[in-house]
Order: sequence, then C-alpha cells, then structure tokens
Amino acid sequence: MTSLASWAEAIIAKVGMIKVNLHEMFFETLPAIKIIFELGFIPEEDEIQELSQELYVLYESKGGDISKRLYTIVPKGKNIQTPKNEIGLLTEDDLPKIRKGIAAIRTHAKRAGCVSENSDEILAAAASVIPAVFSENSRFACKEDA
Repeated sequence: MTSLASWAEAIIAKVGMIKVNLHEMFFETLPAIKIIFELGFIPEEDEIQELSQELYVLYESKGGDISKRLYTIVPKGKNIQTPKNEIGLLTEDDLPKIRKGIAAIRTHAKRAGCVSENSDEILAAAASVIPAVFSENSRFACKEDA
C-alpha cells in the first residue's frame, strides 16, 4: 500500500512539477476517485443522465438550485443499493471532474497490470496501487496486513 504523500510525489516525479496542477489534483480529481469507489462501479457515459423536467421541478420545490444543469447516475444492469428516496446529483461542473477521476482509475489499474474492461476488476486493481484512503468504506478497500 502506498501513502498519499509518496503517491503524490511519484505523480509529480513522473509528469514533472510544471505539468501538475495541484489544486485540480487535490480538489477535483482525487475527490472524484473517492466518489467512484464509493459508487462501487465506473459509470459509463450513457449512465450519466440529465434530470427529467419533472425532477428539476421537484428538486426546485425542495429548495434546490437549478441554475446549472443537473445530472444523476442511472446504473444499467447493475444491482446498486441506494438509500430510499435519494439520488446523487452532479452539476455540469462536476462532469469533467468525474471523467478525470475515471481516467485516473483506469491509468492506475493498467499500472497494476489490469487489462480488463470489467468495472469491478479495474477498481480492484486500482485500489491495490493507490492510497487506501480512496477505496476505504468501499467493497474495494484493501485489507491492511497485520
């Protein structure tokens, strides 16, 4: 298992300090990676859908801000458990962050030797090479050696 500090140092060493936007990495990409692990699957583009007009109206009636386009992840063919009457929302500003998180997970899975396109296998492989903080509280959490 890699510590967060050594993982960040390895990224900086690999791509060079000039090319690394630390704000983007720590406040956009890394939180997106954690969210994807908590989802338990890598959403495909067609699973990210804009809210229906009815849901926009309902969300606004509950005090939600609809000044930006809103999206939710609708898993297809996956048995995903969510709390009753809750859906996760993404704004249009969140979509590029989620896509960068997905790309980072795929990159780390390949680094771990994963050549599969299976979401579970990709997440398990990525979890084996990135700091445990990203996969903790997910079914991909790596067990610490005793």
